[in-house]
Amino acid sequence: MKKLYKILFILLVICLKTYSQTQEAIIYFKDGDSIEGFASLKFNKIKFKVAQEDKPDTWDDEFVKKITFLDFGDARTFEYVNLNSLDKPKLVEIITKGEATLYKKLGSDYNLLDQIYNPHDGYPTITGTNLNPTGINYAPQQVSEYYYVKKTKDKYPTCLNCGVINAWRKNTSKFFADCDFIVKKLKVDKWVFEDIEEIVEFYNDICLGE
Repeated sequence: MKKLYKILFILLVICLKTYSQTQEAIIYFKDGDSIEGFASLKFNKIKFKVAQEDKPDTWDDEFVKKITFLDFGDARTFEYVNLNSLDKPKLVEIITKGEATLYKKLGSDYNLLDQIYNPHDGYPTITGTNLNPTGINYAPQQVSEYYYVKKTKDKYPTCLNCGVINAWRKNTSKFFADCDFIVKKLKVDKWVFEDIEEIVEFYNDICLGE
């Protein structure tokens, strides 16, 4: 019983750390100003403060355009984007930007936080190996990731893998119908869904130059 309480306590500490942690970031406002400080994301809102010891302010799409986190080797930018005509703008990650811009949206805000702050890319799970004295390991998490692509002329982005049936190949072919090479490659299964970033970059770099 004591061992169980110890495990639960460790898991609680990890969860609290995940939700309280902030990362170095630059917040960009709609009026063109930007401020460097520390931030975290929660429920489609941005918690931002200039110094670590400050109390964070809460920002949303009313004043903020995007935020860039700097502590991940490569900077990661999250932008408020109108995904459709009904919902408020959502924070989505910019994967690649160009004439066609690829965005990634995770299935929930908790997953979004975990994806940003958890370097193990997984939820904590209990293991019994001697190699890990804490008894805690990180198993790969099953996170729903939705990819949207938008051309500069489009009002709203197109979701490539939404819906009960993942028809990403059909949706991608339709979206890039003006590039015969992409359509042909998709038709003969030369690209898989994991190549979606490559497909968008190919469109921006090669197809538009034809």
